[in-house]
Amino acid sequence: MAGTAGLTLAMGAACLPVQAQAQAQTTKAAPTSQDAPQALDEIVVTAERFERNVQKTAASVTVQTGQDLLTQGKFTLSTILETVPGVSGGESEGVSNEPTGNDSPAAGITIRGVSSNGGLSGQTLSGVPATALYVDNVYNGIGGGYDVDRVEVLRGPQGTLYGRSATAGVVAIHTRNPNLAGYSVDASVEAGSYDLRRASVAVNAPIVSDHLALRVAANHYERDGADVDKGFGASRGDDVKLKLLALPSDGVSLLIGASMQDRTLYNGGAAGNLVAPNTVEYTPYSVGTAKLKSRQVWAELNVDLGPARLTYLPAYRSFNQDATVFVVGPGGNSIKQIVTTPEDDFVTHELRLTSQPDSMIKWQTGLFYYSNGIRSSNRNVWESSDGLLFSADIDRKTRDLGVFAEATVPVTQALRLTGGLRWDKTTVTTAEVYSSNLSVFCNTPLGFVSGCAVAGQNSPLAGLPESISTIKVSGNAGRRAFKNLTYKARVEYDLAPANLLYASISSAFLPGDVQIGTGAGNVPTVYPYDSEKLTAYEIGSKNRFFDRRLQVNLGAFYYDYAGYQASVQLDQSNPASAVLFNVPLRMVGVELETLFQLSPADRIGLNVSHIDSKFHDLPAGFADAVAQRELWGFAPTSLTLLYDHQIRLSGGSTLNLHGDGAWRSAYDVRFTTPGLAAQGGLDYERQKALFQGNLNLTWASANDRLSVTGYVRNVTDKRYKTYVNLQSISPLQASATLSDPRTFGVVLTGKF
Repeated sequence: MAGTAGLTLAMGAACLPVQAQAQAQTTKAAPTSQDAPQALDEIVVTAERFERNVQKTAASVTVQTGQDLLTQGKFTLSTILETVPGVSGGESEGVSNEPTGNDSPAAGITIRGVSSNGGLSGQTLSGVPATALYVDNVYNGIGGGYDVDRVEVLRGPQGTLYGRSATAGVVAIHTRNPNLAGYSVDASVEAGSYDLRRASVAVNAPIVSDHLALRVAANHYERDGADVDKGFGASRGDDVKLKLLALPSDGVSLLIGASMQDRTLYNGGAAGNLVAPNTVEYTPYSVGTAKLKSRQVWAELNVDLGPARLTYLPAYRSFNQDATVFVVGPGGNSIKQIVTTPEDDFVTHELRLTSQPDSMIKWQTGLFYYSNGIRSSNRNVWESSDGLLFSADIDRKTRDLGVFAEATVPVTQALRLTGGLRWDKTTVTTAEVYSSNLSVFCNTPLGFVSGCAVAGQNSPLAGLPESISTIKVSGNAGRRAFKNLTYKARVEYDLAPANLLYASISSAFLPGDVQIGTGAGNVPTVYPYDSEKLTAYEIGSKNRFFDRRLQVNLGAFYYDYAGYQASVQLDQSNPASAVLFNVPLRMVGVELETLFQLSPADRIGLNVSHIDSKFHDLPAGFADAVAQRELWGFAPTSLTLLYDHQIRLSGGSTLNLHGDGAWRSAYDVRFTTPGLAAQGGLDYERQKALFQGNLNLTWASANDRLSVTGYVRNVTDKRYKTYVNLQSISPLQASATLSDPRTFGVVLTGKF
């Protein structure tokens, strides 16, 4: 219960030696009597890679426990993050109606309004995500949807310790490690709406007493789509994960892991047409699939050197994709998109030297290396004629080397100062061949090219005869190097043993890139992405009152975003045309997390987040391309209520009732051009304010070895727009996807 109610937890527990991670646990205060409310749990974690009480951690962090997520039917990123203040979104596969796979699942996460850059028209390669996602300390790792121990969300720039991708914050998923305590089996099965079926099992086995243990976990998942059996929202997946823990001697631990993930995502099946600003009607559509394969091996070595600890974290991950996607294109014509990724390999190395936990001055320094090589092909044709829209063949290599250091120095017993620096050099080398059909709209309802025949929807001659324009980028023209320096400065002060004040200045960056997209007139155009930098100013307070039964954590922040990069449609008469803008952005926000142990059986929580954003010093052409002056894609205000009630039954078993509900204010799902806005287009892009709630009831045996949970997600049956593509108002050409309707499920768990 404590995790889902919004207790904060610091990053980095899994960065300690493996045997020390057991200390990152909840310590319950002993109640004075059976009827007296007890103090809230004390959570001792390795705050920013050092052991510390979470309420003494000067950062905005929220934790979700794996057991709570399991019993609530939450195992996707979007459901895991839905009650975290200031956070929305999830894995990026669902950002449009026709998903392909993505080697950067964090690209769909938004923290405090900061989201990842969208690709140019004609690009499927993801840019550097704004949120750094780690699974078992592996950047963009796999295997985080099952056998979960906890999920930690750190809000705000974390460039000093995490470098690239930590502009918005960090989401760290820690799965269960092997232990030497004995043999055990953890199993769960789940069934729910839309033929949801999920089964997972994990086996822990000591191999050599006090020295060697193995944990093997597997997971199977399948579900149909909410609006079509085989189509958007339907998926199938199989996962296997192995972890081997070795403790060869005192002060040395080695964790070796391997995991695989095979997934099939379905797309199409039904086209969601916006026939009114908030009304979606579905028409039959072709069904496509994306087959994805990921493989990963990694390790974590920890060595106690006496005055310091050495940690080495190597990892290798591969991603492959074979996808056929069907898209609602201009004029309602169907587009077939064929995406293949035969090579996408990631290598990371991190070497870190850290002071001992009992050191007066806590410090850490290290090196980080990242390498990615990807080859990908993306070909788009009219489904009715096979006439080309565009094709892109890309070979891109990215290298990053980072050096970092951070230290916390006590000035007095109550006052501490923290400073950190990081230097990164990122090199991106792109070789790309991009072809576009200048006659792409011939024989369609849209006749933009002089002399083109204008035909009906889904004409067998769409895009014919082809007129191909090709552009190539290679060598120095496709190479960019970025050098970035990020920093952190923080002061924290203990007003009392249970009251902390802190203030910080921190920064983070996103390196740039080179991409080719479809420009005005369907002519291929080279667009360089500049490096982005976000500087954050934050103040906060963490408190416990009333004998530590009431927790109140409050924070406020100001963001100076030097050049938010937005790919937007430039010519509303040609939906394929786009241009890249680099726009300065300011953001101001407040967050509140509260938790109250009302009685021994009742716990309530309230989380509130509000963010104001404003573009300023607009670059030339931006005002003519974008109607909004605020950032789109997230609700500026959100309010989440949480409640837990426990009933003790005879024999020691319990019934646990959990409810959570989130209200989100109205917001624009995407940008709108001024021309479309003048015709009422903002109403179609706008998502109205709504409230969604979840309920679950869990029976647990006296020894907690067996449990049965029934849950209802989205009790109010309210659906919000997850994606909108508005092409024109007259005639109306608009498509949209919606979040899931009300769903039901049952989860059975066993520990043996």
